[in-house]
Amino acid sequence: MDTDMNRISNLDIYLTRMQRSILDKMFFIDKVFEPFKYILDFGCANGELIKAMKPMFPDYKYTGYDISREMIEAARKNVPDAQFYDNWDRIDIPFEDSLINISSTVHEVYSYCDEKDIDIFWNRVFGSGFRYVAIRDMMFSQAEDIPVRKEQLEIVRNSSYAEWLKSFESVRGKIESQRQLVHFLLKYKYTQNWDREVHENYFPVYTEELMKRIPASYRLVYKDVFTLPYTSWQIRKDFGFELTDHTHIKIIMERII
Repeated sequence: MDTDMNRISNLDIYLTRMQRSILDKMFFIDKVFEPFKYILDFGCANGELIKAMKPMFPDYKYTGYDISREMIEAARKNVPDAQFYDNWDRIDIPFEDSLINISSTVHEVYSYCDEKDIDIFWNRVFGSGFRYVAIRDMMFSQAEDIPVRKEQLEIVRNSSYAEWLKSFESVRGKIESQRQLVHFLLKYKYTQNWDREVHENYFPVYTEELMKRIPASYRLVYKDVFTLPYTSWQIRKDFGFELTDHTHIKIIMERII
């Protein structure tokens, strides 16, 4: 993993952004019915999701994992009565009685890890025997990857965000597809950590590729592809057009016993 590129210049702003989506990150809680006892939050950051869920759903035991020692130290202070780890091999819960929640983490794994580490990630997700696997992330469908809607692109080019678009294209190439434009529209407001954001790939895999990753040992029990409401509102407010492209996916998989 490229730890220098992964460094966050303004941690407070980064964490505030994460908190806005806390409720949506709990999407799995009313959609799984076979009993389990543990929730493992993969990429837990400072533990805000666990902190929010514990009083609402006290019957579960909560564990957080993050590769960042700084985040784990913050999580332990934030939620002292939960378990947090920065070393996967030290996690001490029965995976077969657990749900692993992977929210806004898949794209980071692909952005900062090499192929070997990506394989390790998926092996941990599907090879550890979790009762449930829940994934929520930004994702674009290959079926929707059409040539860019030129009228939308022109509006952005003539807006107050034109310089950020120019910076985006200098790193990620000239925008020619709708996928590239939506990629920019998901990050143009995050200028405080721009150097990190512009290099991070929000759409490293297509939705269809993710679905092919599901092994025969798991069955899909829930799927939702959608446009994030906050993003739609922000784009309508800043540019005056409606974003109809799907920007996110939520899926839940259950292990076949």
